[in-house]
Amino acid sequence: MSIKPLQSFSVRSGLILLLGAVLFTVVLSLYFYYRIFEEQVARADQQIQQLVATVEKSAAVAAYLDNEELAAEVVKGLASNDILAATSLQSDSGMRVVAGDLSRFDESRQRFFRLESPFLPGESIGRLSLQPNRQLIEQNAREVARVYVATLVAHSLLLTLLGIAILYWRLALPVNLLARRLHTIEPGSVDRLPLLEGHHKDELGQLVGDINSLLDATQLTLEGERRLRQYVESVERRFRLIFDHASCGIVLLDPRGRILFSNPSFSRILGLDETATGNSNFIYLFDDAVQVRRLILHAVTEHTPASEDLQLSGTRAGGARWLHALFSSVRSEADEVLVECILYDVSERTRREQQTRQDAERDPLTQLYNRRAGEQRLQAALDQARTDQQLCALMLIDLDRFKPINDTYGHDAGDRVLVTIAQRISQSLRNQDVVVRWGGDEFVVLVFPGRDIDGVPRVAGKLLQVIGQPVDLGIGRSDQVGASIGVAVFPLHGQQLGDLLGKADRAMYQAKERGRNQYLLYQPSALHKA
Repeated sequence: MSIKPLQSFSVRSGLILLLGAVLFTVVLSLYFYYRIFEEQVARADQQIQQLVATVEKSAAVAAYLDNEELAAEVVKGLASNDILAATSLQSDSGMRVVAGDLSRFDESRQRFFRLESPFLPGESIGRLSLQPNRQLIEQNAREVARVYVATLVAHSLLLTLLGIAILYWRLALPVNLLARRLHTIEPGSVDRLPLLEGHHKDELGQLVGDINSLLDATQLTLEGERRLRQYVESVERRFRLIFDHASCGIVLLDPRGRILFSNPSFSRILGLDETATGNSNFIYLFDDAVQVRRLILHAVTEHTPASEDLQLSGTRAGGARWLHALFSSVRSEADEVLVECILYDVSERTRREQQTRQDAERDPLTQLYNRRAGEQRLQAALDQARTDQQLCALMLIDLDRFKPINDTYGHDAGDRVLVTIAQRISQSLRNQDVVVRWGGDEFVVLVFPGRDIDGVPRVAGKLLQVIGQPVDLGIGRSDQVGASIGVAVFPLHGQQLGDLLGKADRAMYQAKERGRNQYLLYQPSALHKA
């Protein structure tokens, strides 16, 4: 607020106060003028009443005796008063005496007073007529009212001016001084309003104290906000430093998986252009989009963190890429539920785990399931077949003429035969079928021929055909091996894996006894060529 408007405000307030006082004085003066005027007129009427009461007995005697001399003395005495213009005394017997200006008699303004007998009260003997000097009465009343009103106006204006002066010197001027001083005080500074002399214990002193207290509170608040802002800015800088230089990828998603915001490491880990991440959908960056959508939904609805190792979609240099993703829900300033995801590249760890798992589960030579892992896979396949009420055939394969090749050409040539045969068996079956190196030159195969057992001979015959093809021994020579295959069908020949393996083994040995390079289907009574 500037000083000039404050001055204008004080002058304007004084003028308004003065104008209000003048208007009030005018209205009050008019009221008292007419009030006093009426009172003076009424007082003249009372004086007339008093004059009549003074001469009433003499007038009654004059009217009773028809004494004109006494009557003339009475009316002349009344007429000598300024407030009466003319008087008349008239008896009932006909006597009439008049005094004063006869031309001013006006029947409409005359005052009549009944005269009673001095000896017989209540008996009328005449009347006394008075003509008031209305002009003089009203003139006197106006003069008195004007004097009173003039005195009232002068008194009121004097009091008003005095009140304005007191208000100005005791209120307006100190307030203006305080306003000027307050205008120069910067919020948060140590400057304060001075306590005005003579106002230590009045309302202005209290106002100054309250304003200074408010300035103290404002200073403390601003200093606190300044410190808080500096702290927040420091935290934001640190957070930005951590966010921008974090080795992990950080991304903010909406519940539909759309990328709202991400740090540079996110784009670097996923191999994306930073300018394009805002237009991408996080869900479709991974092979298993259904799994990613489930994790996001869990974070949004359950409000608990969810984590999983996810494989990036697409083929990249260096093989498959795996990221460990931690999803958690956060709320925006608009109270909207969003999802924060933190990503770590765990490709190397995943490859080591897969390699470790493969080393534990796979035969180091043929890369087929070893016997320990194979038993678990076979059992799982049987459980699935039992659940689906599906036939499956367990085939135990033992190679024919493998030992002579191994003894003649050496172990390297024997290993080449085993690797080649393993590859041929795997390539001849479907992905859902299980192939296990059971030990030495023995293999176990579990196939799903469908709901009809007639598919078993076709699979077994195909295996005999591919196994019997020549094998390159790696020394410039090739040779051939055969196979004896024993077959047990689930659930026709048994429900348990051990039972099926035993029956397939008996069928396989029977096939060797019958001349090798053939397959036999287990029969409870006798084994025969299927």
